[in-house]
Amino acid sequence: METADEADICRVCRSEGTPDKPLYHPCVCTGSIKFIHQECLVQWLKHSRKEYCELCKHRFAFTPIYSPDMPPRLPIQDICAGLLTSVGTAIRYWFHYTLVAFAWLGVVPLTALCYSFTGSGELEVDQRCITVCHFPVR
Repeated sequence: METADEADICRVCRSEGTPDKPLYHPCVCTGSIKFIHQECLVQWLKHSRKEYCELCKHRFAFTPIYSPDMPPRLPIQDICAGLLTSVGTAIRYWFHYTLVAFAWLGVVPLTALCYSFTGSGELEVDQRCITVCHFPVR
């Protein structure tokens, strides 16, 4: 049994709850291992890669809790702004990939075709631009 002198502590970091970091009891564990900070729980779940309490096997469920002053419906301006951002991103990606496809499927083959019909079909290189390195043979 807990006495008045004993304060509830987090089972991960072993510190007490504060107004900024309150203690929660997200599973059915009891006693001194009942409480945990939300940040400590999230960090532990990332580390352990499990979705349930390792002691009582209770599955953790995270549900969003909205602010009490949240409107019942999302304002139309927010919906339009989000939609406009998504459409803008899609157009930007479409333009980028279209430009890349045009370059690789149009410009590069046409450039190769044009250079293949110039001269004798061989690449003419000025001999002064070529440097030959001689390495000793062992």
